[in-house]
Amino acid sequence: MNAGQTTSVVQIGAGRSCSRAQFFSLLNTYNYFLKDQAHLQLAVHENAGKVTFEGILVISWGVKRPIQLQIQDEKPIFTNESSVKSPDPISPLGTKRGMTRWGEFDDLHHIDELEEAESTEPEDPPTGYIGYESKTLRPSRSLPMGEESSNLIRTMSDASLVKMRVKSKKTGECQRNRNHRFSINGHFYNYKTSVFIPSFGATTNVHITSEMTTQEVMTQLLQKFKIENSPHEFALYCIHQIGEKRRLSSSDLPLWERLLQGPSTSIMKMFLMDADEQEISLDVAQYLNLETPILKVILQKLEEQENQEVQRIIAKYQKERSVLLQCLIKKMPVKTETTV
Repeated sequence: MNAGQTTSVVQIGAGRSCSRAQFFSLLNTYNYFLKDQAHLQLAVHENAGKVTFEGILVISWGVKRPIQLQIQDEKPIFTNESSVKSPDPISPLGTKRGMTRWGEFDDLHHIDELEEAESTEPEDPPTGYIGYESKTLRPSRSLPMGEESSNLIRTMSDASLVKMRVKSKKTGECQRNRNHRFSINGHFYNYKTSVFIPSFGATTNVHITSEMTTQEVMTQLLQKFKIENSPHEFALYCIHQIGEKRRLSSSDLPLWERLLQGPSTSIMKMFLMDADEQEISLDVAQYLNLETPILKVILQKLEEQENQEVQRIIAKYQKERSVLLQCLIKKMPVKTETTV
């Protein structure tokens, strides 16, 4: 391939290509549509005649099964002893240095126990309220040996001890704890089981390039939210407004698909769904938005056409059978009897 061909043709994965003029026309139309959302526009790069582009791909959640999040981050809680100056208050969310995945979400709301506890917390703290015992703060209170040893946690620095909350829990409280959940942008996350249930249709963004395959995009998305499930459990689907649902193969290029289909999510959305989700062809999709009475009439007509076709085929083969039988009869030798 000469230099002229290299600059005049843009490759779209394996076996597909478009002219350079068509590519830039698509790109300009795409970015113009998103002129009010500059962060979603695509940036093009050219190196040695090879054209690539990158940008944000909006993916909607469509999984039906709960997905598993990492309980612990791969980052160490403490890097060295010098970084430990004073213990942080105990929090049901864990230490800020432990998990970083919450920063990926825009909103984090508590929907049950914590808000109620904050509104009903008495002014005078109970006996088991969190306290700090150290030589620099105040003399430690005398407690029974068993209670003190079970409620004090020694930090990495011997200068202080952190006392845990001691609070008797009633049956109703225990039940609330078992059902305690967080809501993240409408999703539900159980912080004890680390099971995450995304709301169907909720969107998330992932920054990718035009050379990344479907498998690579899904892997990056799962890593973004610290999801432990294998990428092979999921698949990317292009769902069109008319109802057509097409699964992208592992070697397809999702950002190219987005560019070719246009930026409008009202025409086509890209969903992360379970790998066993069934596809819907265009022939079937054209009936999905029709009313039930109309669908029943169409079904009745299809059944009539099917019966007519069956009868036509039966009559055809009965005719062929009779013709073959006549031919066989003609070819059979005639038996003659002779008398002696």
